[in-house]
Amino acid sequence: MKPVATACASNASRQRGVTLVEVMVGMLLGMLAVLLISQVLLTSEGQKRTTTGGSDAQVNGALALYSVQRDLQMSGYGLTSSPDVIGCPISARYNGASPTGFAAALVPVQITPEASRPTGSVGDSIRMLASSKPSYAVPTRVIPPAYAVGNTEFPVRAALGFAQNDLALVASNSTQPCWVFQVTGAPTARALPRVNNANWNPANSPDVAYADGAVLMNLGTLVDNRYEIGTGTNVLQVSSFDVANPTTRVVRDLQPDIVNLRAFYGRDTTVPPDGVIDTFDQTTPTTNAGWLRVLAVRVVLVARSSTWEKEMVTTANPEWSVGTTPAVAGATTCTSGTGECITIDVGAGVVGDVEAKHHRYKVFDTVIPLRNMLWSSQ
Repeated sequence: MKPVATACASNASRQRGVTLVEVMVGMLLGMLAVLLISQVLLTSEGQKRTTTGGSDAQVNGALALYSVQRDLQMSGYGLTSSPDVIGCPISARYNGASPTGFAAALVPVQITPEASRPTGSVGDSIRMLASSKPSYAVPTRVIPPAYAVGNTEFPVRAALGFAQNDLALVASNSTQPCWVFQVTGAPTARALPRVNNANWNPANSPDVAYADGAVLMNLGTLVDNRYEIGTGTNVLQVSSFDVANPTTRVVRDLQPDIVNLRAFYGRDTTVPPDGVIDTFDQTTPTTNAGWLRVLAVRVVLVARSSTWEKEMVTTANPEWSVGTTPAVAGATTCTSGTGECITIDVGAGVVGDVEAKHHRYKVFDTVIPLRNMLWSSQ
C-alpha cells in the first residue's frame, strides 16, 4: 500500500498549474502573433486602397474623355453645311446688349490654352458649338426681295425645320458680321417672322441688309458647351449656354480627380489640301481658309487616384507620348530616349506640390474627328 504522505505530494504536484514565467512567455507569443496579423492586414488594406484608387482614376478618366469626345463629335452640326461662312464674327443682342460670353465667331470648336485663361486656371478650355435641333438643321437661303433693316420677316427659300422661338443666324460670308435673331412666330413656307421684342430682337437688328443668297442657319436653342477643369477643384466641368438666361452659364460637374486637360487642333497643311492631318497645334485659325483645314481635335487629360499614399509614389510629372507622326507642337524627346512626349504638369515636378507626389496618375488620349467639318468639305 502506497504511503499516504507520498500520494498527497504527488497530487499537489499535478494540481500546481503554470508558473509566472510560462504565463509571460505565452503572452509574449500571443502579442507577437497579434502584431504579425495586424501588419499583414495593414499591408493588405493598403494594397487594396491603392488598387481601388487606381481603378477610380481609370474609370474617372475614361468617363471624362468619353463625355468630351461624344460632344465634340457633334460640334458644327447645322453650322458647317455652308463652308463659305465658317468663321464669321457673330453679332447678338439680348435686352439691347451683347450677351456676356456669347460665342464670338461661327466656328465648331475653339481651344483656349491655359496661358490665355484667367490666373489660377489649370489646363486648356475646349468650347463647341452646334445646333440643338434633334432631327435635322438644314440651312436655307434668303430670296428676293431680300432683307432690309427694319423688316419684320426674312424671305427664305424654305423654312423646313424652323419653329417659333428658334434662334437663327444669318450670314453673307466669312468676314461680314453674322447676326443672331429669334423667330417670333410660326414660319410660313417662304418666310421667317422677326418682330422687335425685348429679348433677341431689338429694333433695327440685324443692322445690315442681307441680299439674295445669304445663308440662314437654324440654331434651335444653341448647344454651346465649354469643357474645363474648375479652378481649385480638380473636377472636369462643363458650362452651357441657356437661351432663357444668356447672361450666365449653367455649370455642371462631370468627373472628379481630373487634374489637367490639353487640346490641339488637327490640321491639314498640305497645299492643295489632301484631307490628311499633318500637324497638331493650339493656334486658333483667324480666316475661313484656316478653319476649313481643321479636321480633328486631339484631347489628352490626366486623372488622379483618389487615394493618398503614405509614401511619395510620383516624383515627376507624367509624360504624354504623342508619337512621331503627325507632329505635335511642343513635343520633345521622351525621357526614355524613344519617341516624342509632352510633359503634363500635375504639380509633381522636382519643385512642386508635395501633396501631388502622394497620388498616382493616368494619362488618357484620343483624336476626335470633326465629322461635320469633314462632311462639309466633300
